[in-house]
Amino acid sequence: MRTTIQIFLILICSLTFGQKKLDGKYSNHFGEKIELKSDSTFLYSWNFDLASSWSTGKWKLDNNTIFLNVIPIMDTLKIVNNNKYSDSLILSSDQKGSLIKKEETLIKALSGGGKNRQKPPKKLYFRNGNLFRLTDNNEIDNKKYKQLSTDKKFKTFFYKTD
Repeated sequence: MRTTIQIFLILICSLTFGQKKLDGKYSNHFGEKIELKSDSTFLYSWNFDLASSWSTGKWKLDNNTIFLNVIPIMDTLKIVNNNKYSDSLILSSDQKGSLIKKEETLIKALSGGGKNRQKPPKKLYFRNGNLFRLTDNNEIDNKKYKQLSTDKKFKTFFYKTD
């Protein structure tokens, strides 16, 4: 009986304290940010100068690999031509799908930002509290790249900011 209780307590402690706390906000030196939410959704954003991009979707963990699946948010564009109405789906410029008019698409096209202009990585590897990009061969990308605003070189991993 005593052994059973000890095993039970060890099991509960390992499940409680052994879990990886992945959810939170991460950034890197290249204007990218990823927020992994506890409900398995994510928000990815990229900003540089006047250009920007964002994506949303779902993430899942398999061993230490995080898979990001972008889910598009669509707006319904109402088109009127010769008193005939038709609808078309286009990527939304915000995080809520809505009914829009043709004029709104022209204004959005002129902006320096929008959904999925800079795509998030498809796979990340979680190690030591950081998120590392994986190459096509599933190897951690350890190369250093030049940051656009300085001459310094940095690795592309994401570090936790909260």
